[in-house]
Amino acid sequence: MGSDETEEFENEICERIRAYAMSFPEADEGSSCVNRAFSAGGKNFAFLGEKPGECGLRLKLGESIESAQARSADAAGTIEVGKAGWAMLKFSPDDPPPMTEIEAWIAESFLLLAPKKIAALYEG
Repeated sequence: MGSDETEEFENEICERIRAYAMSFPEADEGSSCVNRAFSAGGKNFAFLGEKPGECGLRLKLGESIESAQARSADAAGTIEVGKAGWAMLKFSPDDPPPMTEIEAWIAESFLLLAPKKIAALYEG
């Protein structure tokens, strides 16, 4: 799916997340079931979807996994950490987590999953 063919998200926060994900070196946007998939070098590093009243962001965490689990304990049901470091963040578009936290997690996922030559281009 080319970027000129992609429909906008209904929620501003999802559009902000999309713009951030697309700012990474060689980032591309495609689809995965009902979600948008963001990849670099053919490796998906984030999945973003929205339903009425809910946004969902799936990404892979390494160093941040413990803070994500702690945040999950503080905000029940907002973060599910699964096998191999994959985390699912669910939130209301009216009450999202801080964008700085979302950006840090997307950057971490990109650095963990993008091919090394592409990840080396990241200047974050």
